[in-house]
Amino acid sequence: MIHCEADAVANRTDVVHSKHSTRPRGTLSSSTQRNGVTVHGAGETLWWFDARDLADEALKIEVEQSNCTHLVLTPDQLETYSTTKQRVVWVERLEQLDTLPADVWVFTSEEELRLAAAARQFKAGLMINVVDLQKDFPRCVAVCSRGDDFVVIDIEHATYIPYELLLAKIEDQATQVLRSVPIKGLRNVVEDVDQSLNALATMEQGVGVLFHTRDCAAVRSLSLNLRGRQSSRIALVEAEVVEVQHTGLGHRVCVDTTSMMTAEEGMIIGSTGWGGIFVCSETHFLPHMNLREFRVNAGAVHSYIWGTNGEAMYLSEMEAGSAVLCANKDGTARVVSIGRAKIERRPMLKVMCRVSIDQISEEIREAARVDARLKRGVTPDGEDIASTDERYVYINTFLQNDWHVRVMGADGKVRHCTLLQPGDKLLAHVDAPGRHTGLRVTEHILEK
Repeated sequence: MIHCEADAVANRTDVVHSKHSTRPRGTLSSSTQRNGVTVHGAGETLWWFDARDLADEALKIEVEQSNCTHLVLTPDQLETYSTTKQRVVWVERLEQLDTLPADVWVFTSEEELRLAAAARQFKAGLMINVVDLQKDFPRCVAVCSRGDDFVVIDIEHATYIPYELLLAKIEDQATQVLRSVPIKGLRNVVEDVDQSLNALATMEQGVGVLFHTRDCAAVRSLSLNLRGRQSSRIALVEAEVVEVQHTGLGHRVCVDTTSMMTAEEGMIIGSTGWGGIFVCSETHFLPHMNLREFRVNAGAVHSYIWGTNGEAMYLSEMEAGSAVLCANKDGTARVVSIGRAKIERRPMLKVMCRVSIDQISEEIREAARVDARLKRGVTPDGEDIASTDERYVYINTFLQNDWHVRVMGADGKVRHCTLLQPGDKLLAHVDAPGRHTGLRVTEHILEK
């Protein structure tokens, strides 16, 4: 379940874009190109904010700091509403076009006004209020198919199927399709943020959202939820195995997701906040059973699993509805939801690795230096400060001691955990230590 309450997002402070967007005003954000047309991935489609007649200064600041891309304003607001986002002006009369600056977009419910705006070289689009779906839907298809810059379609029914049909019919068109939220048929039933996230994931590609709210917490929640769901990257580095230890029975967790994973995907699992090993999905040959492409046999219950917004959570806390990162061996990552966490007693294997500090960020190198300085400061001259080498960061992972559990090699080839030997090179993620309830905190912490 996606938590939308204010207290669920209060501890998160990072958003996708700074308010000074690097994207040129007047362009659509892009994910990939298909036949020369911008195609957006789930969680990457645009969301706009309906700021018409907005007077709340606190909400204005919240919206400006969010990752929404466009603001819908009235002509009267252009003089007083300062924003770095793309301005979209709601126009009701022809003469209003005469006073508009050239860089705004025009939004209207009248086809005559849209044509007039387009003739004056404005990017322009229609608002279509669907009253009778059977009667009005052919018009929606026609408008979306003719290549308008954008169209906002308001369907009161609590369904996304009409939008799926539209996306299928206009796959090669550049028209940006948006849905207005709140959806009339879902008012007081489904949270507005959840409505938006569902729209943004429609047919994977997603439809855009025109979001209307006067609740700061809702804006913050949508922005942060999207931040976690947008395609991202996780830094992967080469880790050298230095020790493999058979540790006997323990409780291990299988993370069963609601998504199918590929042979190149897995999750980051580690015993400490310093990082973890890339543990593969169960998409590789199993001689005695069918594949479980939705699963990662992750590791021991005490382990961290990396999630969104830099969170590292305990495997023991995973449950249906939790969100974690699914990493690809190339460093790209996506968010997947957990459908089940299966905990059973199994023989366990400890894999200890080291990562050269030359491979990691300056922030994490400094954390390693601070850790070493603290130890060195209380160690008598001539004595070693530790059995570990200061040129490396050390991470370890406890895995089920079985041949079918695989980890990703640094060369992009999977390795059976039971066949690992010192000197083998694996893919790993190194992070700065220090966690409180999964969130990164600045503190001195010793993890061994």
